[in-house]
Amino acid sequence: MDDGKDIIARRLVRHTACFTSIENALLMTRVEIAAVPVSTYLRCAALDFPIPRAARRPTTNHQDVVRLLGELGQLATAFRQAHMLADADAAEAAIRDLAELRLLCFDALGRAP
Repeated sequence: MDDGKDIIARRLVRHTACFTSIENALLMTRVEIAAVPVSTYLRCAALDFPIPRAARRPTTNHQDVVRLLGELGQLATAFRQAHMLADADAAEAAIRDLAELRLLCFDALGRAP
């Protein structure tokens, strides 16, 4: 039976801290490097706890899709530049296909283009 001690131990207490713009920039840089929420970073730093594994670090699949998006952008630029030298219909079809792949990549990332 739960005697209430677990509930008390899980109750969160909010604290507020103020930072100068330079301190905030340094803090946010460290938070981004650690890839954890600000509250987690501050809690771990203040209490000498190890920073947990990055909660917001993208999965390998997301990293691959982001890299693919970059490559698609470069390919689209190259196709547009070569458009005048190539078969116009084939180049237009390739550019349309790249645009569709780009939309699928954004959809896989859960983002809007």
